[in-house]
Amino acid sequence: MADAAVTGLLQGKTITLDAPVPPLDGQRVHVIITPANETAELSRDEQARLWEEWARKGPQGPIEDDDEPEFP
Repeated sequence: MADAAVTGLLQGKTITLDAPVPPLDGQRVHVIITPANETAELSRDEQARLWEEWARKGPQGPIEDDDEPEFP
């Protein structure tokens, strides 16, 4: 049996791999999940989706700058 190490994105119970793993396709596998120690680069579509989600659900209200001068 071939071993493979592939990175991907975890969302809930779904992991989307960055690359296919053909030798293991259709086989039962053992998965160990660890955070990737790299700067995540999002695709343009993924970044737009996340921005739209934040705009819908993100913090609402005035911007507050603690200990900063007031905006004119």
